[in-house]
Amino acid sequence: MVGKVRLSKIDVELQNAQMIMGLDGWVNAGKVSTFSVKYLIGKLNAIRLGEIPQGSFHDYAVQRPFVSIREGLMRSYVPPRSIIYYWRGESGPDLIFILGVEPFMDWPGYAEAVLEVAEVMKVHRIYTLGGYLADVSSEDEVLISSSTNNPELIDDLKKINVVLTNYSGPTSIYSEIMWRSKAKKVDVISLWSAVPMHVDGIYPKAAYQMLKKITSLLGLKLDLTDLKKKAESFRGEFGRRIITQTEMRRLIENMRGRREKRPTYIL
Repeated sequence: MVGKVRLSKIDVELQNAQMIMGLDGWVNAGKVSTFSVKYLIGKLNAIRLGEIPQGSFHDYAVQRPFVSIREGLMRSYVPPRSIIYYWRGESGPDLIFILGVEPFMDWPGYAEAVLEVAEVMKVHRIYTLGGYLADVSSEDEVLISSSTNNPELIDDLKKINVVLTNYSGPTSIYSEIMWRSKAKKVDVISLWSAVPMHVDGIYPKAAYQMLKKITSLLGLKLDLTDLKKKAESFRGEFGRRIITQTEMRRLIENMRGRREKRPTYIL
């Protein structure tokens, strides 16, 4: 165990490492954050490296641990935690993944734990992925907005056609991590996808567009055909489902064709 981090393999050495974070909670509308990271972990066969225990960062009264009991015998007990994975790239950068839950308490402590992982694994850049509910239609093009703590990365963001964030207000743990990373000289890029308010559960259309952006920034060649098909299938199924839902259909029709400025905030 290193500080607040438990690593099962302390002899792993990575080159040109970059980190990708996906957290459940407020930052995870449409499951864009966690689904995208789970997809990458599965697609790349990333290896579990350790975890950040969330006992001191979590309010169990808000989100309780998960227990499994079969025929009266307790089989497992899983508290909220952030699992760490790694993957060695053949041509692109080596990657560290953190898949967890946004902490309820001690954001500075959690951010320092993340940066501790970055220091140990020699990570020089962190990507945080998020989704937020917005007044957009599922028929609209997915809007991906972004921010960074390094002005030299703005041109890179413009090249992948994301909207540069304009926002002032309440924020997420991602901003805590981004702000504290400046002192550590670690670059952070935060990518956010707008998710229609009427979508419940995983929104594969947003995850697909998010992964196109992140793989482009990483220089990672990854076949996303299966996810693209999933997104197209979801659109058809969702369309059929709302045909008989009068109020939902009216909501979508009201949003269709709007020309006002789309939201680009980071939560």
